[in-house]
Amino acid sequence: MSRTEALRHLFERMNAADIGEIRDCLHPDAELHQPLELPDTDSYHGRDEVIRATRRWLEGWDEFRFEPEEIWEEGGFTLVKVRLAGRGKGSGLESAATLFHAWTFRDGLPCRCVIRGTPAAALAAVRELG
Repeated sequence: MSRTEALRHLFERMNAADIGEIRDCLHPDAELHQPLELPDTDSYHGRDEVIRATRRWLEGWDEFRFEPEEIWEEGGFTLVKVRLAGRGKGSGLESAATLFHAWTFRDGLPCRCVIRGTPAAALAAVRELG
């Protein structure tokens, strides 16, 4: 499976809120580094922690979609332009934003994800992590 296919499959599983499948899509040493500019974000290390973060995020929404609009390779990383759209639990407010994910892969599986507001910021952050 190509990197693009692996990420599309991962986003499909996230949209289905299929936690077991999400877990199987990630490398055991997976990391998630959320945008610093958003409230209540953090970094998570290990597949189970990334799943916990995903579950925690999805619990705040009645409906939520991760829509990968573009996927491309740059500088050894896989970048994804992701449109996030949902309706807040309780508030019913509709919300949408576009963020950029910079991914690394290990053993053919998505491993490290850094999320930022621009492709350049995502690339810089993932490079800093090594």
